[in-house]
Amino acid sequence: MHSRPALHRACLLIFSIVLVASTQAIAQAGQLDPTFGQGGIATTDFGNQINSDVASANAVTIQPDGKIVVCGAAPGTNGFPNATVARYNTDGSLDKGFGILGVTTIPEQYEVLSAIALQADGKIVTTGATGETIDVIRFDPNGQLDSTFGSGGIAAVSALGAFNGGIVVQPDGKILVGNGHLLIRLLSNGQLDSGFGSGGSAKVAGFTPTALALLSNGKILVASALISSGFENPGFVTRYNSNGSLDTNFGINGQMSVPGPANAMVLLNSGRFAGEFLVGGSLTSSVNGPVSGFAVSGYQAVGTADARFGTHGGVVTPVPSYPTITTAGLGVQSSGDIVILATASNTSFSLVYALARYTPAGQLDATFGSNGIVTTSFGTSAVTANGLAIQSDDKILAIGGYTTPELHGQFDTGFKIARYLGH
Repeated sequence: MHSRPALHRACLLIFSIVLVASTQAIAQAGQLDPTFGQGGIATTDFGNQINSDVASANAVTIQPDGKIVVCGAAPGTNGFPNATVARYNTDGSLDKGFGILGVTTIPEQYEVLSAIALQADGKIVTTGATGETIDVIRFDPNGQLDSTFGSGGIAAVSALGAFNGGIVVQPDGKILVGNGHLLIRLLSNGQLDSGFGSGGSAKVAGFTPTALALLSNGKILVASALISSGFENPGFVTRYNSNGSLDTNFGINGQMSVPGPANAMVLLNSGRFAGEFLVGGSLTSSVNGPVSGFAVSGYQAVGTADARFGTHGGVVTPVPSYPTITTAGLGVQSSGDIVILATASNTSFSLVYALARYTPAGQLDATFGSNGIVTTSFGTSAVTANGLAIQSDDKILAIGGYTTPELHGQFDTGFKIARYLGH
């Protein structure tokens, strides 16, 4: 005969199993991850500000240990945003062993960092621009400036600067940076690589690069916008040889145009031919008004549309109740499913994070969120989604900045990181 304590323990065990099973059954891809931050959202608050001293998280990467590194800008004491990098633990809390309590801000470096990458040794490289200078900044794994790089951790290249950019670290340690009108390559010490392009740089088609990708054969893909302003401008993808010359075997003389702006780009390596890639942007979907939607298009390695993807090579997806979107990130999960991120807004000036997920064939995935789409509101805060990353467990990270109106013309500002379940 079972004793009452034993029977009680058995009942508790069965209840726990049923509870876990029911919780897993309820959980759905696209839901906020309750194990991250507060209900799936981590906030780094930089306090009340005035004028244009706005915090902005613009790019994200994930370390091999799962820690999350974000770059952008935080308010400075002089009324301008300063270059900033922050690192988070896997639960969304700031990593207090990095920088100062998880955040490194460079005083007097009045710029917004726009792209980030990790080196094999754990060092962190970022890029931003001020006036007529493109800056590449490298940090040690503990968040301090790397004194062995450039001048005190900063390599400056004279060029017409721009906000957007991309950065990739090659297997040999050289660093590719797209910013302004240029694709540049630095040696591992921060000096220009004179063997690349013309004296270390190559011109980029159109305006500023928005994304870079390094192919396994050393060739380089660069996505860029046609001109500097307007969200509906067409974009380009250009392919370069490893020495910085145009690869004339790609597209037309090394270049191809894409519908809408080329705001994001990702390589497809799993189960596809090497070199195939996707481009994400926003595309007007109605001639009668400003309704726009996610635009994802697929391309073969030679620079032609991949008719197997979506409908004739692409797909456009409006976001219900949000007629205007600006795409900010694109990623691929281990299943081959494709996730895209944007800032979505409506006529009431409500701004939210918006995501959509597609199957590898380019069909909207109805098992994700509500019929393939997720939106996340942050109450009275105006948010801008700027970066996307996919974790090794397929959870989805979306990052950006926020401002919340306060009294007397002030506003609260900081970073917003949201994590979503991947399956």
